Amino acid sequence: MYKLTAIAVAGLLATSVTQARSLSSELVGQWQSQCKKASGRYLQVISHFSEAGDYKAKSAFYTDAGCKAPMGMEIVSTGKYRLGSLLTTPGGDQAQEIDLEVRELHSGGMTLPGVGEQVYQIIAIIDGRLVFGDAPGLPAVTGGQRPTKLNKNFYSNKQ
Repeated sequence: MYKLTAIAVAGLLATSVTQARSLSSELVGQWQSQCKKASGRYLQVISHFSEAGDYKAKSAFYTDAGCKAPMGMEIVSTGKYRLGSLLTTPGGDQAQEIDLEVRELHSGGMTLPGVGEQVYQIIAIIDGRLVFGDAPGLPAVTGGQRPTKLNKNFYSNKQ
């Protein structure tokens, strides 16, 4: 579950959509997700994308719905990202392919499974919110099956 959460976030969500053009300049910077319930806990993800194609995602777990009481557990993923083709989802949303190469994945000083994995995702920036694809599960996105729709229920705001 933690591997799926970390990679999906890293590995790591509407009315007006950024026009069909590359998101490269808009993606660069730091993004913070809203606090979301996940497996009985609460999760918040801070992601950073650089102009050089590096990414870092830190998933922190909390005991409260406001993400104010940390559990002391974090998962950090770092690696490279590459933006691919622009596309239109079956629901009519404009999105862009993003491939993530996981180079580091750890929690509490321990390396987690997933290092070396390639994650195939889609992203969009909708009303200033970063939205990822609605992945059917870790084996799908690491096995080359790219999501076809966006998960607008879990998004990040630029910091």
